Amino acid sequence: MADDGPRNMDEAMTLIEKLQKKNHTLSEMCASLQWKLAVAQTKKGAVGSMGFPSITRGRAKNLPNKLSEGMDRVPSSGGTGVYKYDRQDMSNMVRLSFDNTTAEDIKKEVLTDNRFKEGPEGLMAGLKVSQATGISDKEQADRMEKFGENVIPMEPQTSIFSLMWGALQDPTLIFLCFASFVSLFIGVFVEQDPMGWLEGTAILTAVVVVVLVGSVNDYQKESQFRALNAKKDDMTVTVLRDGQKNNISCHKVVVGDIVLLSTGDIVSCDCYTVGRNDLMINEKMLTGETVMKKKGPYELSSSGHVVYSPIIFSGTFVQEGEGKAIVIAVGTSTYAGTMQKKMDEAEEGNHRSILQQKLDDMTEVITQGGAGFAILTVGVLCVRMYLAFQAGLCCKEEWDHHVHWSEVLSYLISGVTIFVVAVPEGLPLAVTIALAFSVKKMLKDQNLV
Repeated sequence: MADDGPRNMDEAMTLIEKLQKKNHTLSEMCASLQWKLAVAQTKKGAVGSMGFPSITRGRAKNLPNKLSEGMDRVPSSGGTGVYKYDRQDMSNMVRLSFDNTTAEDIKKEVLTDNRFKEGPEGLMAGLKVSQATGISDKEQADRMEKFGENVIPMEPQTSIFSLMWGALQDPTLIFLCFASFVSLFIGVFVEQDPMGWLEGTAILTAVVVVVLVGSVNDYQKESQFRALNAKKDDMTVTVLRDGQKNNISCHKVVVGDIVLLSTGDIVSCDCYTVGRNDLMINEKMLTGETVMKKKGPYELSSSGHVVYSPIIFSGTFVQEGEGKAIVIAVGTSTYAGTMQKKMDEAEEGNHRSILQQKLDDMTEVITQGGAGFAILTVGVLCVRMYLAFQAGLCCKEEWDHHVHWSEVLSYLISGVTIFVVAVPEGLPLAVTIALAFSVKKMLKDQNLV
């Protein structure tokens, strides 16, 4: 140690306290002082031999707590620094715990992993956090940058134009558009009637109204659903920062935060329990199991059952008890976030359920059959008109554009009518209503739905 170092125990402790208050990185001199002070405290009567002639009994009594606080958390300038673990390490740690639930797998795969070997003390040291004081508010931005935000992004909202285009893909509307163009062509160019545009324009107007009403309604419903979903996901969480309890939004929780859990809380991030607790976690929302899970350091019974496990998963529910936990994964790095991302990738381009797909297939078959009968009907009527016209049994002896094209148009409208009647547009709605009534009846019968 340098010659200008502290001359006694009081000066040494004063220097350490100043370094801690200024939140500077621990220097070699501070580390050497802590080591010498720890040795002096553990060796009774050896204080004088180390060059520290005097120390008050009260300050020596509090020395271990001060030293442990200094070693629990290695301060970093401005709240930034290099952490021992990165975002992927923490996500893999959570996945390892979730995928290995039997006593045999835990012994073989989990307990041999260095991250679990080090326990909560190793995690807190690697993430530079103190169990007693938590992190500082100044570190929030840096930790968000390195470990991510506690937000699972929603899919971008479908634009109003995409909804309109999707509505126009309805076979009935396509057929009506075709009929309107035929009506306009016959009325304006063939019959040359001053009011010949009226019928085709009316059909097109009806199609536009249906598309606009349906797409705007869907857009508004989706916007309201997204707003309600965002409000539902924004929960209040109690964390320990700068030694004080703070209630903050769950979206501001970062890796390294010490969260305080109690009965009734919904866990918004993946955590590792620290210290003593009596937490009983309901993981039914994540695993489907109704048995409460006790949380604490891994403990296996002699019969091969898992008594305690330390990881608390995002989306689970605190059924009983209170306790502390250190946040190790947030947002898309959590197990729930990872699964949601994989489900979104699997469902990309296919946003309909299996029941909806089967209903679509059945509707397509019926639609094709209806279109076939409509075309057949129009064809039969046209052939009948042609034969009757040739035999002189129908209409006039010569072709009259004002008369005969109107007849053809009426045949076409008859075909459209058959097609519209055949298409089961109300089938999905009828099935939805039937399922809703079935669920209500099951609830009345006290069945679990």
